[in-house]
Amino acid sequence: YVSVVMAASAPVVVAHDPQGWSNVTRFAAMAVGKLATAETRMRSRGACLLVKSVSKAQERAAQDAFERLLGGADLGSAAQAREEAEATLDKLRKLVDLFDADIQGMMAKLDK
Repeated sequence: YVSVVMAASAPVVVAHDPQGWSNVTRFAAMAVGKLATAETRMRSRGACLLVKSVSKAQERAAQDAFERLLGGADLGSAAQAREEAEATLDKLRKLVDLFDADIQGMMAKLDK
């Protein structure tokens, strides 16, 4: 004979027979199942929130990097970069012309 009192205002649960015990165990199993489900939901929500916060931090970092990049890209530095690129292209053209001249000289020697 077992009596379980939940609270002063709650009804008294009495387990006199196997049917009463099966009700108590079924209630306990349902409560534990709901608790496990709630815990799983909280873990998944926590993981989702963590992923969202990490992605927001990455977006902020990328945005800051672009802003710094745009801040450093003024008209003077763009003009200087263009001049350096044109100078490099001129050097490359001269090297190609020298190579062509060397190849043509070698071909002329082979044709003789």
